[in-house]
Order: sequence, then structure tokens, then C-alpha cells
Amino acid sequence: MELLYDSPPLSISFDPDHAWLYVEWRGVHDAASAQSGGHLVLRHLHQRPCHKMLNDNSQVTSSWEEGARWVGGEYYQALADEGMQFVAWVCPSNWSARKSMDTAMQFVTRPMVVLFDDVATAYAWLLRQA
Repeated sequence: MELLYDSPPLSISFDPDHAWLYVEWRGVHDAASAQSGGHLVLRHLHQRPCHKMLNDNSQVTSSWEEGARWVGGEYYQALADEGMQFVAWVCPSNWSARKSMDTAMQFVTRPMVVLFDDVATAYAWLLRQA
């Protein structure tokens, strides 16, 4: 795993064995951190083009409802425009963070995004995508 970016709330890695991004969000997020983190992911995706991403929100502990429309609409559309085809999105156990994800999903039209409750299942699904 090649670490591309690391901070307490966000890390971005490239898995060269599977040619995908692994993005791990941690702790408290809001609309501003969702946008700034999303822009970082897009920048690294541009530098390491790939068509799969494991987006791990299992450690997110807050609502980011105000940013959900941007994430589900603009951010995921921008990912698709960069060539992203499949996203395995791991859900947080925190209820308010999960609600924000559910809201964001209402706006996703592409790429294909599937929600998972654990990293292992998300990983296995992403492996099967061509």
C-alpha cells in the first residue's frame, strides 16, 4: 500500500496490487471537511488513475449532513469524470454519520456505489468488479 496523504481525519492510499484507492475517513467531519477531503481524493486520483475505490467511513463519528448533497452529486460525479467506476463505501456505526451517507446516496448517479457494513465485505466485493 502506497500512502499518498495522511492526517488525523483522512488518509489516502493507493493499492498497486489491486489498482485502487483506499480512502479512510476518521473522527468528526462537516461540510467543509467533506469538500476539502473530497478535493484531496480527486487530486490523488488524477495522479494515480484507477477505476475502483474503497471508501472507508467506519470511523466517522459525526454528521456531515450539510455536505451530503455535494458529496452525492458533485463529488461522486467528479470521481466518475476522472474514470472511477466502482466504489465500495463502508458505513459508520454512528447513526448521524450514517444518515449523512444515506442522504448523499440519494444524489449519486455514477459511479456505481455500494454500501457495506464492514471493510472485509467491501474489499471482497471490490475485488470482483472488473
